Amino acid sequence: MTSTPTTEEFRILKHQPRLVSKNSMYNIKHVGTQGKGKYLMHDFFTTMVDTKWRWNVLIFVSGFVITWLLFALFYWLVSKLHGDLNDVKTTTLRPCFENVNSFTAAYLFSIETQTTIGYGFRYVTEECPYAVVGVILQNIVGAGLQAALAGLVVAKVRRSKKRSNTLMFSSVVCIVEEDGVYKLVIRIGDMRRSHIIGARVRGHLFRTMRSRDSRNHPVMCFPLEFNGEDGSPWLFMAWPTQLVHTINDKSPFWKISRDDLEREDFELVVILDGIVSTTSTILQTQTSYMACDILWGHRFNTMASRYNSNDSLVVDYSSFNRTHPVAIPECSAYQVSVFRKLGYSIIHRDPENNNPSYFEIRKTKEESPSQSRILHYRHNKAVSRE
Repeated sequence: MTSTPTTEEFRILKHQPRLVSKNSMYNIKHVGTQGKGKYLMHDFFTTMVDTKWRWNVLIFVSGFVITWLLFALFYWLVSKLHGDLNDVKTTTLRPCFENVNSFTAAYLFSIETQTTIGYGFRYVTEECPYAVVGVILQNIVGAGLQAALAGLVVAKVRRSKKRSNTLMFSSVVCIVEEDGVYKLVIRIGDMRRSHIIGARVRGHLFRTMRSRDSRNHPVMCFPLEFNGEDGSPWLFMAWPTQLVHTINDKSPFWKISRDDLEREDFELVVILDGIVSTTSTILQTQTSYMACDILWGHRFNTMASRYNSNDSLVVDYSSFNRTHPVAIPECSAYQVSVFRKLGYSIIHRDPENNNPSYFEIRKTKEESPSQSRILHYRHNKAVSRE
């Protein structure tokens, strides 16, 4: 039989469109939605939080500048109608605004009013009730605008979107056999010293299916359960750990062999949920794997750990994505279970060439060892030899 290719021999992957990119973004575009803008504006705050920073900065600056201009125009009109802007005073009445003799002065007075600077050189008098009302309204509008924009900035800063950049998913997925059970393994790590609290992982397999009446379903989703190395759904992420999915009769990989995997067209989306310990915000990050990202009969290398002079455990991330081949039958987990029910056993040793990827499926119920029957399962064909 042929040995499983090593990581270095793994073929260069071609660019394939993904539902979820490697930078944790969904590559899904919604079109044909009528009234989408109206519904988005109904939830204006969430829409603003979801927009890019450049638009938030533009809205932040524009909000203050526009309100300053509007109230400056109001103050200028009040002064104009009251005759305070005339070069020659035609009345002995007090002006509505002291030292406001132009639009520029009105604009500066508007800024001082809304920001509560209060230099004392320009101020409103009790001569014009409209001017007093305008100052009151500007203080109310300014306080509300400042609270809204400050809340928007705080909400964007507190988001844990950038926190996901320090979480690492392995670039490949390994399928191994442990204690007679097929397992799909992904490695995950956290580069920060402050770790994720209550981290859990779930998976979804998206693939195109053909029904019995030969109709293609665009996308069908199959859930996958992931646990930590200890079998618990809660992850301990103080150091890199492995996400393990047991391939059983409820798994979509139950009847997929190595040859089937090379022909499959699916996408495995892995989602991690948790709480950021430093900010107590909810974190969600995701990545995806195509069929070409799955290595059959490979296991992740051990990440060398040692203690330094400060008695701190050192984890070497240079081996984070490295794997090595291990012996595993090329048939599916379902076929292996059938062989075992028929009395066959799987032997992972090569007495002749000491090949680590060698395996045998041997019939062991015969009375004489000379009558033992070795069955190799490869390329979807059972070949037996006496």
